[in-house]
Amino acid sequence: MAAKHAARVAATTATAPFKSAEDTDSARDRNVLKLADDVVSVVGGMRGAAHKLGQALAVLDLGIATRATREEFQSRLEPLFAATPPWNDAAMMRVLDRSLGARRGDIVELRGPIAAASIGQVYRGTLRDGRTVAVKVKYPNVDMMVRADMKNLKMLTRVLTKYVPAANMHQLIEEVARQITRELDFVAECANQTMFADRYAGHPAFRIPRPIPELCTDVVLVSEFVDGLSFDEACRLDRDDRDLIGETVYRFYCGEMHRTGTFSGDPHPGNMIILPDRTVAFLDFGMTISLTPDELAIEQQVLGSLLIGEREQAYELVRRAGFIADPEALDAERFIEFAMAAVGWQIDDGEITITDGTARRAAMAAVSPHGGFIGSIGRQTLIEGHSLGRRNDLATCSLLGRLQATAPWSQISRENLGIAGPATPLGHEIARWMSEGAR
Repeated sequence: MAAKHAARVAATTATAPFKSAEDTDSARDRNVLKLADDVVSVVGGMRGAAHKLGQALAVLDLGIATRATREEFQSRLEPLFAATPPWNDAAMMRVLDRSLGARRGDIVELRGPIAAASIGQVYRGTLRDGRTVAVKVKYPNVDMMVRADMKNLKMLTRVLTKYVPAANMHQLIEEVARQITRELDFVAECANQTMFADRYAGHPAFRIPRPIPELCTDVVLVSEFVDGLSFDEACRLDRDDRDLIGETVYRFYCGEMHRTGTFSGDPHPGNMIILPDRTVAFLDFGMTISLTPDELAIEQQVLGSLLIGEREQAYELVRRAGFIADPEALDAERFIEFAMAAVGWQIDDGEITITDGTARRAAMAAVSPHGGFIGSIGRQTLIEGHSLGRRNDLATCSLLGRLQATAPWSQISRENLGIAGPATPLGHEIARWMSEGAR
């Protein structure tokens, strides 16, 4: 796939001097549309990291010249977001039986699969004591698949590096590889999910299904079953419901990143279920990120400086932290322009409705050659500990855009950083919950 795309790009480049700018742009657009078709053809039915990579490509612009082509590109990649074709049930049951041994008898009924994801398949089960549970089982040999995917990811990166801004792209890929490999560790995921379930017990808006540790192994993860609306169904609810769900999603993914530094790093429509009371159950804690105290301090100080208008201070903070490798390409004024283009929706005062356009513009500013900043940002350094935080911002904004959610995002950010009081009715409920539990 990488070789085919490289050959097409080389051919377009070679003929560019003999074509008009419009014809060259059209040829480039045709190339990326063919890449989209290749991605769906090659990785659409695969498990593991390859499938996640395909989904990641859908948010990149890849130098697309026109809005119509960009929409077509995303449309062609849409099959990657549909349910992964289910794995053979008999093979999955063999994995389950072999892993649980005698404890397999505690699960008296299994139905499904009810979901198929990149590294495992989920069934609805009933325990001997009557509890309903979700049973996630790893695909056979998925660890080997992911290791192969990682090798292929590094090869594809050589072709796509010019589309992604960061002077240290190869180091970032190593970080992504470590994080995706971490998702294979169901023992760690069980511990992460238990930690979040404990932390948010009784929370006004977050619901974390509690694992059943005695039935969890390195290839099986059993947890409480939750039932409700999918994210896509939630996008069709009334505005007030969508606003509340959007605020909850923002508080969980971005708010907790800035408040505690330990957060779920995989904002995705399939990782949440909306319950009848409009609270949100969050799923899948394989990619749990824990910032170091220094990393958390930088996250908080930079966002806080931007929120209170101390923009020169924000630039000085990122410079001292090592993000600015080429100050001539990215001075303070240019940095502020970039920050406001990428995350201004979190900085500007007042209630803001996030639309698909908001999310697209933020993504273009952050990762697209057509966003206007790649010449400046592409010469800088993304520090590994923060790279998934930036992905969190973009992915969360995309979710809010699909909800068309409205909220005072900057005031909520100030609340999360402790520089202002509760900004919304939900904020007041959370403040009461936190004070009662001394969290």
